[in-house]
Amino acid sequence: MTDDGLSKAFKKNGLEKFGMPGEKFDPNIHEALFEYPDPNGEAGNIGQVMKKGFMLNSRVLRPAEVGVVKAP
Repeated sequence: MTDDGLSKAFKKNGLEKFGMPGEKFDPNIHEALFEYPDPNGEAGNIGQVMKKGFMLNSRVLRPAEVGVVKAP
């Protein structure tokens, strides 16, 4: 319940979370911590999210820390 209220307040003021598994890796907004082979994932996409990123009015405050799928 607290997380919901906080998320609504953030969104109302222009702060958004990003970094979901399956998104295409973008070095401008994501920080790759590691690469790993995954037969079910597409190479170059995010497979794991360690920390979500935050944007304020389309500017990156904190990049998302992610694990990227590499070709097997």
